[in-house]
Amino acid sequence: MPARERKEYHFRDYIDRFDLWRPLTEEQRVLLTAHTYYRFCAKGETLHRGALGHLGTLHIVSGTLRVYVVTDEGREVNLCFMRAGEVALLSSAAFLGSVSCEAAIEAAENTELFCSETGICHRIIDANIHVRLLAYESAVHRLSEMLWRFQQMLFTPADQRLAKFLLAESERTAGSEIRLTHEQTAQALGTAREVVSRLIGEFSQEGMVRASRGCIHIMDRAALRRRADEGVGDRK
Repeated sequence: MPARERKEYHFRDYIDRFDLWRPLTEEQRVLLTAHTYYRFCAKGETLHRGALGHLGTLHIVSGTLRVYVVTDEGREVNLCFMRAGEVALLSSAAFLGSVSCEAAIEAAENTELFCSETGICHRIIDANIHVRLLAYESAVHRLSEMLWRFQQMLFTPADQRLAKFLLAESERTAGSEIRLTHEQTAQALGTAREVVSRLIGEFSQEGMVRASRGCIHIMDRAALRRRADEGVGDRK
């Protein structure tokens, strides 16, 4: 059994990493901790598939989760990515109301998280106005991210989306290497792997990037930024 499965993890040792819960009273901290458990998800593992109302409240300690829906044609459309330090209130009735929403959640990389019972989180949010305000702020930010992602898919050419994505990932990781496969990059952009592979080939020929197994190296950041701003009109 891996060491991470033998070690005991207690949410009380991690709760201060999540700004959402900072306004909790001591009684509420104890209540939330008592109804929260640890989970490790290996890269590629499906954490959830189906109605979000059945999902607990997720606290990401490390790694990244991908939230997506599948179209009738079998195409995966990303809704958002959740990273370390974020709390996913995807199942909260405060935000979903009576809407029936189904989605899938997959570990984009090895991910450690804590999952809290939704009913307990609802009770705390209802009772603590400061937590409620932070929760609504988080929900608005998440909705804005989703709307921006859909806008990019509908109105921005694929080459510009790829260039913007590579620059954003480079800034996020503070380096010039993006350790993602063409398939993972395509999933992030909501397009086909073949489109990403073709565009990476074009970018390589123009000296903007260099591709290796499971990694894309940015070689000419200025040229890549110009492509992100201007593009050449490929909307696939």
